Amino acid sequence: MKQSFYMGNSIRESYHVENRGVVSLMPFYVTGFGHFTCGSEYFTEREEYPECLLLYTVQGNGWLKYADQENIIPENCLAVIDCRNYQFYRTEGEKWDFYWIHFDGKCASDLVGLINGKGLSVLESGHQLDAPALFAELLRLNRPEDRNMEMNLSNFVHQFLCRILNLQYHITAIKKYSTLQPDIERAIEYIHQQYAQAITVDQMAQISRMSKYHFIRVFRELTGDTPYNYLTLYRIGQSKRLLTDTSMSIQEIAQAVGFSNSKNYIACFRKYTLTTPNHFRERALV
Repeated sequence: MKQSFYMGNSIRESYHVENRGVVSLMPFYVTGFGHFTCGSEYFTEREEYPECLLLYTVQGNGWLKYADQENIIPENCLAVIDCRNYQFYRTEGEKWDFYWIHFDGKCASDLVGLINGKGLSVLESGHQLDAPALFAELLRLNRPEDRNMEMNLSNFVHQFLCRILNLQYHITAIKKYSTLQPDIERAIEYIHQQYAQAITVDQMAQISRMSKYHFIRVFRELTGDTPYNYLTLYRIGQSKRLLTDTSMSIQEIAQAVGFSNSKNYIACFRKYTLTTPNHFRERALV
C-alpha cells in the first residue's frame, strides 16, 4: 500500500468502527467515517488501499483524480471509489467541508464499479441521499455493545450504495426521456403544492397527460423513485421542517403533511430516514 497525505489546519471528526471478527461474513462493513473541514493545502494520494470510499461535499469543492479522470466534487455532490486503484484528492480552492465513509466487503468493489462504469461518476445527491442524516445514522449504529451492529451496518452500506446507483440511472434516463420531462415536472409541481391532501397516482398521470403505467415508468426513470415513494419522501422532508421549527405533536405533523395517521407516518419516517420523528427532533434541538 502506498499513500501520502497532508491535513494542515483541518478540523477533523473521525470515528473508527470496532469489528469483532465477523466482518468477512458480511457482504458490506464500515471501517471508519468522519467529517473534515480542510484548508487549501489538504490532500490525500494513495493506491492499493484495501477499502472503498464515499466522499460527499457539504461546502466548498474537492478535486479528485481516479481511473485516469479528473473531476470536481462540488457542494451536495458525491463520489464513490475503490481505493485499491490509484486516487488523489484535495481541496479545490480555499475550503473543502466533506463527509467520508470507508467501507468494504464481498460485494463492495462490484457495486462501486457498477456506479462508476469504466471511469468516475460525480453525482448530485438530490432528494434521494441525505448525507448528514446518513452520517448521524452511522453514529447511532456504531455501538460495539449491540450484537447486531455488523448486520445493521452491512444493511446500511447496501442501502446507500443502491441509492447512489439509482442516481446514476437517473442521469441516463434524463437523456432518454428529455422530451417528456416537462410532463413529469407538472406532476412534481402538483405534489409540491398538494402533498398535504390525498393524492393518487391516477391523478398524477392525468396531470402529466400519460397513461398510468407509462407515467409510472417514465417518472421512475427520471426521478429514480416511483411516484408514491417520491410523494412520501417529500412529505417526510416537509415534516422534518415542522419537527425542527414547531412544537406540533407527531399526530398533528402527520396530518399536516398528508399521512392518514401517526402510526403510518412514524413507520414511513423510520423506513426512509432510519430513525424516528421523535429521535430526529431530539437531535435537531441539541
